[in-house]
Amino acid sequence: MRTVALVPLRTPGTGKSRLAPALSEAERAGLAAAMLADVVAALRDAGVGRIVVAAGGPEAAAVAGDLGLASVQDPPMARSLDYVLAVATARLGRIRQLLVVTADLQLLTAGDVRTMLTTAGDVIVARTPDDGSAALLRRPGHVMTTAFGPGSAAVHEARARAAGLRTKVLDLPGFRDVDTLDDLRQVADASPGPATAAFIDQLGARLHVTN
Repeated sequence: MRTVALVPLRTPGTGKSRLAPALSEAERAGLAAAMLADVVAALRDAGVGRIVVAAGGPEAAAVAGDLGLASVQDPPMARSLDYVLAVATARLGRIRQLLVVTADLQLLTAGDVRTMLTTAGDVIVARTPDDGSAALLRRPGHVMTTAFGPGSAAVHEARARAAGLRTKVLDLPGFRDVDTLDDLRQVADASPGPATAAFIDQLGARLHVTN
């Protein structure tokens, strides 16, 4: 079954506000681009043939283009990530297997992606350590709407089961995002993807300075 991956990306540098005390806007933009590159590499290595970025502005679309990716622009005045994903999903049309993956998974491997794609079910959730959703696989893509945010893994699971959909929640090591400087330090010690590793190398000793 052919898979389409949809990766939401905000304007690089505007997200990860909890990293702002340690990283400049330009550095956060560089980190966002590096993380996206590693996520895309893992998806491609897993055999995902079509990857589309839901771009939060022309800068995000340019980052996607640098990686050879197509993008769909977020609607003006987008109210939430779920609204962005709903619009993007509609624009993509009917997809038999649609994988939404967040763009900040520096430890993601092709093996993690393949595990998701080979797990039986209508809805597969990749859970983060804090019960968020790092990825959501829907078969077909319009089978249910998304509910990203705090505690979203449980919400996605409950919503899917209430709709009578076969559902599985996975805890895989690569589905771990970065929100704080401490998260970034832990990623640095856990063999991140090459683009993120290069970015961390550029930070050098600054990564271990306590603010």
